[in-house]
Amino acid sequence: MKRFLIGNSIFASLATALLLALVSCTGHTAAQSAATPRLVELLPIELDPRNPEKRGFGRLEFLQGFQLRSRDPRFGGLSGLSIGTDGKLYSVSDRGYWVSAQMTFDPEGRLIDLTDWEIQPIRSTTGAPVAKPLYDAEALARAPDGSFLVAFEQVHRIWRYAPPPATFGSLPVPLPVPAELAKAPANGGLESVTVLPDGRILAITEEFANPDRSFKGWLLEDGRFAELSYLPSDGFEASDCAALKSGDVIVLERRYVPFGILFARLKLIKAKNIRPGAKLVGEELLQLQYPLEVDNFEGLAVQEDPIKGTTIYLVSDDNYYPFQRTLLLQFRLAPAGN
Repeated sequence: MKRFLIGNSIFASLATALLLALVSCTGHTAAQSAATPRLVELLPIELDPRNPEKRGFGRLEFLQGFQLRSRDPRFGGLSGLSIGTDGKLYSVSDRGYWVSAQMTFDPEGRLIDLTDWEIQPIRSTTGAPVAKPLYDAEALARAPDGSFLVAFEQVHRIWRYAPPPATFGSLPVPLPVPAELAKAPANGGLESVTVLPDGRILAITEEFANPDRSFKGWLLEDGRFAELSYLPSDGFEASDCAALKSGDVIVLERRYVPFGILFARLKLIKAKNIRPGAKLVGEELLQLQYPLEVDNFEGLAVQEDPIKGTTIYLVSDDNYYPFQRTLLLQFRLAPAGN
């Protein structure tokens, strides 16, 4: 979670918020009033508003983009993203909520709708909803057995939850984490967690820096911890990651310039380089910066299909601020060499 203003989108977002407020005050038609409101509304967006026909961005093809908007005060702060064994899109918020929705696609694999939204509190080990300072969920990853791993900041830890459909009502099982993780900055712990095909967990910190400006990370396996590090682009931090079936890992990076502009990057780390003691450096797949639609991207999920290829989803954390937005972007990854 990062709490800040976004230079390139703040005025547009403020204008949108004012317009929505005016619309809500002007009343609705009888047909609109009779309709059941959606828990979350989807507003289509183009990645490049100045060139809406453009689809190619680096090695990625832009498929779809939405701004997600809800009047439910629980919705927002989405800081982790995954796809469950039930095919639903799952996220966690940094105020301790699960968020899920059923995805609908067109024949080309383009996301066209999200329905059947659910928002439920993340449960603690006692069964009660997580409360401050335990509610700051920042990363979400699906394990091979379908269970979900949730990484938290403030009180740094990883908890495992049951696979769907029991996820929301399940009690977490704490996973062993390195003792050194307790030394990470309160707001700079495990933002990036994924499970590799061999079952090892790759965990990368956001702000726990080494002297060489890389950031501490670990490979976790059966209570054993092997340290490694991640070196992002200059000025960037890792905010999420997701493993592919090949063992390669895609990393989402972001950069914030105070009172300036947000940037985001996607990097690809080859499986052969992910080993104890390694300094991980990724190959750039995508740059997101003004005038493209960019916000505080903190969640990354991948979906692999033998016919439709590899689909990548990004979600932004609005920090529950009215001048920030929850954006969901969908891309298709082109094979190397294309």
